[in-house]
Amino acid sequence: VGARGYMQVMPFWTKAIGDNDRRKLFHMQTNLRYGCSILRMYIDMERGNLYLALGRYNGSRGKPQYPNAVLSAWKKWEFNPVAVASR
Repeated sequence: VGARGYMQVMPFWTKAIGDNDRRKLFHMQTNLRYGCSILRMYIDMERGNLYLALGRYNGSRGKPQYPNAVLSAWKKWEFNPVAVASR
């Protein structure tokens, strides 16, 4: 629906929190900075509830698909000392 870059940032954010240059959303570091800043704002709004913040970020607050997919993918990257010790 128009979201851009790695963090799928909507162009209106460049006017809300940036310099209104939508082209910068295709610059990796800028896109990540926007996305992380927006997610941080939503985490604060949801008083630390990452599940609800992810729903807000995706525009699907109250629907489980997106937050569940992100949290499931995140689990694959969590450090597991038992798995490391068994190698």
